[in-house]
Amino acid sequence: MTKIGLIGVGAVGSSYLYAALNKNIEADYVLIDSFPQVAIAQAKDLNDAACSMANNGSTFKAGDYSDLKDADIVIITASIRPKEGVLKDRMELLTDNAKLLRKIGQSIKDSGFDGVTIIASNPVDIMATIYQQVTKFSPNKVISSGTILETARMKKFLSEKIGIKAHSITGFVIGEHGARCLIPFSKIRIGLGSLKDWLANGTITNEWLSQLNEMVKKEAFEIIAGKGITNYGIGENLAEITQAILYDRQRIYSLGVQLPKEYKHAGVYFGLPVILGKNGYTHLPKIRLDEDEQQQFDEYSKEIKETAIQVLKNLDVEITIK
Repeated sequence: MTKIGLIGVGAVGSSYLYAALNKNIEADYVLIDSFPQVAIAQAKDLNDAACSMANNGSTFKAGDYSDLKDADIVIITASIRPKEGVLKDRMELLTDNAKLLRKIGQSIKDSGFDGVTIIASNPVDIMATIYQQVTKFSPNKVISSGTILETARMKKFLSEKIGIKAHSITGFVIGEHGARCLIPFSKIRIGLGSLKDWLANGTITNEWLSQLNEMVKKEAFEIIAGKGITNYGIGENLAEITQAILYDRQRIYSLGVQLPKEYKHAGVYFGLPVILGKNGYTHLPKIRLDEDEQQQFDEYSKEIKETAIQVLKNLDVEITIK
Protein backbone atom coordinates (compact mmCIF):
# COMPACT_ATOMS: atom_id res chain seq x y z
CA MET A 1 0.00 0.00 0.00
CA THR A 2 1.17 3.52 -0.79
CA LYS A 3 2.16 5.54 2.28
CA ILE A 4 1.61 9.30 2.52
CA GLY A 5 2.68 11.56 5.36
CA LEU A 6 1.04 14.88 6.17
CA ILE A 7 2.70 17.50 8.39
CA GLY A 8 0.08 19.93 9.64
CA VAL A 9 -3.53 18.83 10.09
CA GLY A 10 -5.24 22.22 10.08
CA ALA A 11 -7.76 23.49 7.55
CA VAL A 12 -5.47 23.09 4.52
CA GLY A 13 -4.12 19.70 5.58
CA SER A 14 -7.60 18.39 6.37
CA SER A 15 -8.98 19.68 3.06
CA TYR A 16 -6.15 17.90 1.27
CA LEU A 17 -6.91 14.62 3.04
CA TYR A 18 -10.61 14.80 2.24
CA ALA A 19 -9.90 15.70 -1.40
CA ALA A 20 -7.43 12.79 -1.65
CA LEU A 21 -9.99 10.43 -0.16
CA ASN A 22 -12.66 11.52 -2.65
CA LYS A 23 -10.21 11.24 -5.56
CA ASN A 24 -9.76 7.64 -4.40
CA ILE A 25 -6.04 8.02 -3.66
CA GLU A 26 -5.85 4.81 -1.66
CA ALA A 27 -3.02 4.93 0.87
CA ASP A 28 -1.97 4.56 4.47
CA TYR A 29 -1.93 8.16 5.70
CA VAL A 30 0.22 9.29 8.62
CA LEU A 31 -0.91 12.54 10.26
CA ILE A 32 1.63 14.61 12.21
CA ASP A 33 0.71 17.79 14.03
CA SER A 34 2.08 19.92 16.86
CA PHE A 35 -1.29 19.26 18.54
CA PRO A 36 -1.35 15.42 18.67
CA GLN A 37 -4.98 15.25 19.82
CA VAL A 38 -6.04 17.04 16.65
CA ALA A 39 -4.20 14.49 14.52
CA ILE A 40 -5.80 11.63 16.47
CA ALA A 41 -9.29 13.09 16.10
CA GLN A 42 -8.88 13.80 12.39
CA ALA A 43 -7.59 10.28 11.80
CA LYS A 44 -10.65 8.82 13.54
CA ASP A 45 -13.01 11.02 11.52
CA LEU A 46 -11.33 10.22 8.20
CA ASN A 47 -11.33 6.49 8.96
CA ASP A 48 -15.09 6.79 9.41
CA ALA A 49 -15.31 8.46 6.00
CA ALA A 50 -13.11 5.83 4.31
CA CYS A 51 -15.15 2.99 5.79
CA SER A 52 -18.30 4.60 4.43
CA MET A 53 -16.95 4.33 0.87
CA ALA A 54 -17.50 1.20 -1.19
CA ASN A 55 -14.04 0.84 -2.73
CA ASN A 56 -11.50 2.74 -0.67
CA GLY A 57 -9.15 0.89 1.66
CA SER A 58 -7.32 3.99 2.91
CA THR A 59 -6.29 4.13 6.55
CA PHE A 60 -5.46 7.16 8.67
CA LYS A 61 -3.41 7.28 11.85
CA ALA A 62 -1.71 9.90 13.99
CA GLY A 63 2.03 9.32 13.98
CA ASP A 64 5.47 10.89 14.27
CA TYR A 65 8.46 11.51 12.02
CA SER A 66 9.83 7.98 12.44
CA ASP A 67 6.76 6.75 10.53
CA LEU A 68 7.92 8.61 7.42
CA LYS A 69 10.95 6.42 6.70
CA ASP A 70 9.12 4.35 4.10
CA ALA A 71 6.62 6.99 2.94
CA ASP A 72 6.24 7.62 -0.78
CA ILE A 73 5.14 11.23 -0.44
CA VAL A 74 5.18 13.80 2.36
CA ILE A 75 2.97 16.90 2.19
CA ILE A 76 3.82 19.87 4.41
CA THR A 77 1.02 22.32 5.21
CA ALA A 78 2.19 23.27 8.71
CA SER A 79 2.35 26.99 9.39
CA ILE A 80 2.66 29.52 12.15
CA ARG A 81 -0.56 31.48 12.61
CA PRO A 82 -0.62 35.07 11.28
CA LYS A 83 0.18 37.48 14.10
CA GLU A 84 -3.07 39.41 13.73
CA GLY A 85 -5.13 36.30 13.06
CA VAL A 86 -5.85 37.16 9.41
CA LEU A 87 -3.25 36.82 6.67
CA LYS A 88 -2.66 40.05 4.74
CA ASP A 89 0.58 39.13 2.95
CA ARG A 90 2.14 35.66 2.65
CA MET A 91 5.58 37.17 3.28
CA GLU A 92 4.58 38.13 6.84
CA LEU A 93 4.92 34.43 7.70
CA LEU A 94 8.49 34.33 6.37
CA THR A 95 10.66 34.41 9.50
CA ASP A 96 8.59 32.12 11.74
CA ASN A 97 7.76 29.60 9.02
CA ALA A 98 11.42 29.49 7.92
CA LYS A 99 12.38 28.32 11.42
CA LEU A 100 9.52 25.84 11.38
CA LEU A 101 10.51 24.41 7.95
CA ARG A 102 14.13 24.06 9.06
CA LYS A 103 12.98 21.97 12.03
CA ILE A 104 10.53 19.93 9.97
CA GLY A 105 13.06 19.39 7.19
CA GLN A 106 15.70 18.11 9.57
CA SER A 107 13.21 15.78 11.26
CA ILE A 108 12.09 14.35 7.91
CA LYS A 109 15.69 13.88 6.78
CA ASP A 110 16.59 12.13 10.05
CA SER A 111 13.69 9.71 9.53
CA GLY A 112 15.37 8.28 6.42
CA PHE A 113 12.62 9.46 4.08
CA ASP A 114 13.54 9.22 0.40
CA GLY A 115 10.32 10.09 -1.42
CA VAL A 116 8.81 13.23 -2.93
CA THR A 117 8.00 16.26 -0.76
CA ILE A 118 5.17 18.68 -1.59
CA ILE A 119 5.24 21.99 0.29
CA ALA A 120 2.24 24.28 0.76
CA SER A 121 3.47 26.36 3.74
CA ASN A 122 3.71 30.05 2.87
CA PRO A 123 5.57 31.74 1.36
CA VAL A 124 5.84 28.45 -0.54
CA ASP A 125 8.71 29.23 -2.93
CA ILE A 126 11.06 30.39 -0.19
CA MET A 127 9.93 27.57 2.12
CA ALA A 128 10.71 25.01 -0.60
CA THR A 129 14.14 26.60 -1.10
CA ILE A 130 14.84 26.41 2.65
CA TYR A 131 13.59 22.83 2.93
CA GLN A 132 15.73 21.67 -0.01
CA GLN A 133 18.82 23.41 1.36
CA VAL A 134 18.28 21.94 4.85
CA THR A 135 17.64 18.38 3.65
CA LYS A 136 19.86 18.45 0.54
CA PHE A 137 17.25 16.22 -1.09
CA SER A 138 17.36 16.04 -4.88
CA PRO A 139 15.66 19.23 -6.13
CA ASN A 140 13.39 17.33 -8.54
CA LYS A 141 11.86 15.52 -5.53
CA VAL A 142 11.09 18.73 -3.63
CA ILE A 143 8.08 20.62 -4.99
CA SER A 144 6.06 23.58 -3.80
CA SER A 145 2.45 24.09 -4.82
CA GLY A 146 3.79 27.13 -6.65
CA THR A 147 1.35 28.84 -9.00
CA ILE A 148 -0.97 25.88 -9.55
CA LEU A 149 -3.72 27.72 -7.66
CA GLU A 150 -3.10 31.01 -9.49
CA THR A 151 -3.38 29.05 -12.73
CA ALA A 152 -6.75 27.67 -11.65
CA ARG A 153 -7.93 31.16 -10.72
CA MET A 154 -6.77 32.60 -14.04
CA LYS A 155 -8.69 29.90 -15.91
CA LYS A 156 -11.72 30.51 -13.69
CA PHE A 157 -11.92 34.20 -14.52
CA LEU A 158 -11.16 33.69 -18.21
CA SER A 159 -13.67 30.84 -18.60
CA GLU A 160 -16.38 32.92 -16.94
CA LYS A 161 -15.60 35.84 -19.25
CA ILE A 162 -15.74 33.93 -22.54
CA GLY A 163 -18.25 31.24 -21.55
CA ILE A 164 -16.31 27.97 -21.80
CA LYS A 165 -15.11 25.30 -19.39
CA ALA A 166 -11.89 26.17 -17.54
CA HIS A 167 -10.24 22.94 -18.71
CA SER A 168 -10.61 24.09 -22.32
CA ILE A 169 -7.99 26.78 -21.65
CA THR A 170 -4.29 25.96 -22.02
CA GLY A 171 -2.06 28.38 -20.15
CA PHE A 172 -0.21 28.91 -16.90
CA VAL A 173 0.53 31.55 -14.30
CA ILE A 174 4.25 31.61 -13.48
CA GLY A 175 6.48 33.24 -10.87
CA GLU A 176 5.77 33.49 -7.16
CA HIS A 177 2.72 32.16 -5.37
CA GLY A 178 1.73 35.66 -4.36
CA ALA A 179 2.33 39.25 -5.41
CA ARG A 180 5.13 38.37 -7.85
CA CYS A 181 3.15 36.11 -10.16
CA LEU A 182 2.60 36.93 -13.82
CA ILE A 183 0.51 35.65 -16.70
CA PRO A 184 2.29 35.14 -20.06
CA PHE A 185 -0.77 36.10 -22.12
CA SER A 186 0.98 35.33 -25.41
CA LYS A 187 1.22 31.65 -24.39
CA ILE A 188 -2.47 31.11 -23.61
CA ARG A 189 -4.37 28.93 -26.09
CA ILE A 190 -8.13 28.33 -26.44
CA GLY A 191 -8.82 25.69 -29.04
CA LEU A 192 -6.46 26.47 -31.92
CA GLY A 193 -6.59 30.19 -31.24
CA SER A 194 -4.92 32.68 -28.92
CA LEU A 195 -6.30 35.56 -26.87
CA LYS A 196 -5.83 37.76 -29.96
CA ASP A 197 -8.87 36.05 -31.52
CA TRP A 198 -11.03 36.90 -28.54
CA LEU A 199 -9.72 40.44 -28.51
CA ALA A 200 -10.52 40.74 -32.21
CA ASN A 201 -14.16 39.69 -31.78
CA GLY A 202 -14.63 41.96 -28.78
CA THR A 203 -15.34 39.24 -26.20
CA ILE A 204 -12.46 40.54 -24.09
CA THR A 205 -10.59 43.83 -24.08
CA ASN A 206 -7.01 44.81 -23.37
CA GLU A 207 -8.29 46.74 -20.35
CA TRP A 208 -9.88 43.58 -18.92
CA LEU A 209 -6.72 41.56 -19.55
CA SER A 210 -4.65 44.18 -17.75
CA GLN A 211 -6.91 43.70 -14.72
CA LEU A 212 -6.79 39.89 -14.84
CA ASN A 213 -3.37 39.57 -13.21
CA GLU A 214 -4.50 41.72 -10.27
CA MET A 215 -7.74 39.75 -9.99
CA VAL A 216 -5.72 36.54 -9.69
CA LYS A 217 -3.41 38.06 -7.06
CA LYS A 218 -6.26 39.47 -4.96
CA GLU A 219 -8.57 36.46 -5.06
CA ALA A 220 -6.98 34.71 -2.08
CA PHE A 221 -7.33 37.76 0.13
CA GLU A 222 -10.96 38.27 -0.88
CA ILE A 223 -11.63 34.69 0.21
CA ILE A 224 -9.68 35.24 3.44
CA ALA A 225 -11.62 38.44 4.13
CA GLY A 226 -14.85 36.45 3.95
CA LYS A 227 -13.96 33.26 5.81
CA GLY A 228 -10.47 33.65 7.28
CA ILE A 229 -8.56 31.13 5.15
CA THR A 230 -8.29 29.49 1.73
CA ASN A 231 -8.37 25.71 1.99
CA TYR A 232 -10.54 23.87 -0.54
CA GLY A 233 -8.79 25.12 -3.68
CA ILE A 234 -5.31 24.33 -2.39
CA GLY A 235 -6.50 21.05 -0.87
CA GLU A 236 -7.82 19.87 -4.23
CA ASN A 237 -4.67 20.98 -6.03
CA LEU A 238 -2.41 19.17 -3.55
CA ALA A 239 -4.45 16.02 -4.14
CA GLU A 240 -4.07 16.51 -7.90
CA ILE A 241 -0.28 16.81 -7.52
CA THR A 242 -0.23 13.67 -5.36
CA GLN A 243 -2.22 11.73 -7.95
CA ALA A 244 0.09 12.82 -10.78
CA ILE A 245 3.13 11.57 -8.84
CA LEU A 246 1.67 8.25 -7.68
CA TYR A 247 0.23 7.38 -11.10
CA ASP A 248 3.25 8.68 -13.02
CA ARG A 249 1.02 10.85 -15.19
CA GLN A 250 3.82 12.83 -16.85
CA ARG A 251 1.40 15.75 -16.95
CA ILE A 252 2.29 19.44 -17.00
CA TYR A 253 1.53 21.65 -13.98
CA SER A 254 2.78 25.08 -12.92
CA LEU A 255 4.65 24.30 -9.69
CA GLY A 256 7.32 25.79 -7.47
CA VAL A 257 10.55 24.21 -8.72
CA GLN A 258 14.24 24.98 -8.56
CA LEU A 259 15.09 27.28 -11.46
CA PRO A 260 17.64 25.56 -13.73
CA LYS A 261 20.82 27.16 -15.07
CA GLU A 262 19.02 28.43 -18.20
CA TYR A 263 17.34 31.05 -16.03
CA LYS A 264 19.05 34.17 -14.77
CA HIS A 265 18.48 33.50 -11.07
CA ALA A 266 18.95 29.74 -10.99
CA GLY A 267 18.77 27.80 -7.74
CA VAL A 268 15.77 29.44 -6.10
CA TYR A 269 12.30 27.88 -6.21
CA PHE A 270 9.88 29.70 -8.50
CA GLY A 271 6.69 28.84 -10.39
CA LEU A 272 7.18 27.21 -13.81
CA PRO A 273 5.29 24.65 -15.91
CA VAL A 274 7.03 21.28 -15.49
CA ILE A 275 6.34 17.62 -16.25
CA LEU A 276 5.26 15.76 -13.11
CA GLY A 277 5.59 12.01 -12.51
CA LYS A 278 6.69 9.34 -10.06
CA ASN A 279 10.24 10.71 -9.67
CA GLY A 280 9.14 14.30 -9.14
CA TYR A 281 9.40 16.96 -11.82
CA THR A 282 11.27 17.28 -15.10
CA HIS A 283 11.93 20.67 -16.66
CA LEU A 284 10.54 21.72 -20.01
CA PRO A 285 12.69 23.73 -22.45
CA LYS A 286 13.19 27.33 -21.28
CA ILE A 287 10.07 29.43 -21.81
CA ARG A 288 10.48 32.09 -24.50
CA LEU A 289 8.73 35.04 -22.90
CA ASP A 290 8.03 38.42 -24.42
CA GLU A 291 10.68 41.00 -23.52
CA ASP A 292 8.60 42.75 -20.86
CA GLU A 293 7.48 39.41 -19.39
CA GLN A 294 11.08 38.19 -19.20
CA GLN A 295 12.20 41.38 -17.49
CA GLN A 296 9.42 41.04 -14.93
CA PHE A 297 10.19 37.34 -14.37
CA ASP A 298 13.88 38.10 -13.81
CA GLU A 299 13.14 40.96 -11.40
CA TYR A 300 10.70 38.88 -9.38
CA SER A 301 12.95 35.80 -9.22
CA LYS A 302 15.88 37.98 -8.16
CA GLU A 303 13.87 39.37 -5.25
CA ILE A 304 12.82 35.89 -4.10
CA LYS A 305 16.35 34.51 -4.43
CA GLU A 306 17.92 37.36 -2.47
CA THR A 307 15.32 36.96 0.27
CA ALA A 308 15.78 33.19 0.42
CA ILE A 309 19.57 33.46 0.67
CA GLN A 310 19.32 36.02 3.46
CA VAL A 311 16.89 33.82 5.41
CA LEU A 312 19.19 30.81 4.96
CA LYS A 313 22.12 32.84 6.29
CA ASN A 314 20.03 33.90 9.30
CA LEU A 315 19.19 30.24 9.94
CA ASP A 316 22.86 29.26 9.62
CA VAL A 317 22.06 26.71 6.90
CA GLU A 318 24.75 25.64 4.46
CA ILE A 319 23.90 27.30 1.15
CA THR A 320 24.63 25.49 -2.10
CA ILE A 321 22.79 27.86 -4.45
CA LYS A 322 24.79 30.76 -5.85
